[in-house]
Amino acid sequence: MLFGDGLKKGCSEMKVLRFACVGSIGFLVDAAVMLLLLSFYIAPVPARAFAFWAAASSNWWLNRHITFDAADTAQPMLQWGRFIAVSCIGFIPNWSSYWLLMHSVDINRLSALFLNQYPELNPLALEMAWPLAAMLPGVLLGMLTNYLLADRWVFRAAAA
Repeated sequence: MLFGDGLKKGCSEMKVLRFACVGSIGFLVDAAVMLLLLSFYIAPVPARAFAFWAAASSNWWLNRHITFDAADTAQPMLQWGRFIAVSCIGFIPNWSSYWLLMHSVDINRLSALFLNQYPELNPLALEMAWPLAAMLPGVLLGMLTNYLLADRWVFRAAAA
């Protein structure tokens, strides 16, 4: 029984690792869509909001096929809806963290601090990098929330 428990725990840890890998791909989707929208002079906050939906949808598809092997194939749209609902719940700490950082950090002071230390840096590059850097804490908080809810609600019925 002990060996079985260890095997079950190991598989569970692999699922978390797969979920994190899918989330990393989702982060790239999120960042790429946001940068694309920023290049069209869309403000960072609306660009971030739209990028979230693109990343959540790609994460659902990848998690369905990679992370949760027993994904329900009978009702993919119901499963997608549940995943989007879970992502919206996970979006609360994600967005809150991003909004707080974007509105509480003075990018000019931050740029000046970095440029004093590293004068070879491009100020415009720093200004473009800040919206991406501000995403990271929220992404981690959202990932934890999303994993717990996806594992216990979205993909649970399929695995049972």
